[in-house]
Amino acid sequence: MFHRILAALLLLALFAAPPGLAQTSIHLAHGQPQDSSVDPAAAAASQFRRSLDELSGGTLKAAIFPDGQLGGNRDMAGLVAKGVLHSALVTVGGLAPLYPLAAVTGMPFALDRPQAAYALYDGEFGRMLAADIEARTGLVVLGFADAGGMHVLTNSRRPIREPADMVGLKIRTIPGYEALDAMIRALGAQPVKVSSREEFQALEMGVIDGQMNPPSVVLGRRYHHVQSYATLTSHLYSPYVWIYNRAAFEKLSPAEQQAVRDAARRAVAAGRDLTGQLDHSERGSDGLSRRLTVQPLTVEARQAFKAATQDKVAEVLTTRLGEDGTRMLAEFMRAAAKANADSAP
Repeated sequence: MFHRILAALLLLALFAAPPGLAQTSIHLAHGQPQDSSVDPAAAAASQFRRSLDELSGGTLKAAIFPDGQLGGNRDMAGLVAKGVLHSALVTVGGLAPLYPLAAVTGMPFALDRPQAAYALYDGEFGRMLAADIEARTGLVVLGFADAGGMHVLTNSRRPIREPADMVGLKIRTIPGYEALDAMIRALGAQPVKVSSREEFQALEMGVIDGQMNPPSVVLGRRYHHVQSYATLTSHLYSPYVWIYNRAAFEKLSPAEQQAVRDAARRAVAAGRDLTGQLDHSERGSDGLSRRLTVQPLTVEARQAFKAATQDKVAEVLTTRLGEDGTRMLAEFMRAAAKANADSAP
């Protein structure tokens, strides 16, 4: 891993503009393959590159480093914080070492649908969260990009129709997601930390029984070959946080800064558009139903899952994050309730 990251970092220097050329290269890293037809992060990155070139009149050029070339999400967040890398799309878990309060956004069953999530992160709560991240970390936040939509639960053991069906299952989790760990434990299951690169093998060998991801991720990573059941829990919407090194950002002119922000807004919209397209295709819930035994959640079952998890998750988060976390969680839950109501069909 170290040698791969070092080689990629050396490439950063090669993307610098030659002396005398009035052009600035902006480095953007993310952890997904750069296929903008099937991955929202890739779609966002591609749109950012096109829009940045257009909006800056060609003076700003985006160089994309996809597929974890610069390391995992925590690595990328650290590189941005240190100024080695200009910008990155990182997960909430990847940002956790720099900004632990982001964990409150992992409260399960808080958001009912993607439209509610978009309203929340584009609205007052999203602006407050971005400002707080900036104040506490010194980073610039360009937006909250889509990572594939609402999460579903898959497993190889049995259909999951109610909370009791989760008891005894080993479910994959990753560092930085205290809310997810607490949710899994609250349901009587066991969280097991496995990296995304090791996840398929862990599922195949039975090290873990199941995992939670958006449908496009489940199918894109071919987990349907090692899983049998999927439950459409829609229990979590977890965006990428688009971060930019502040010192590098402030070296740009005001017009260039605005071009970066406007290009990022277009990019976030492009990623969300792709997620909507994928959800009704062979790479979304439609395709999932043709490859796995799919179990929708009834209204009553969703309420039962919420009742079984939210109080216990809140206890873990507030204990871990203190007064600031308690306030942030309350703000998140209030904003989520409003977004759910405003986006209801």
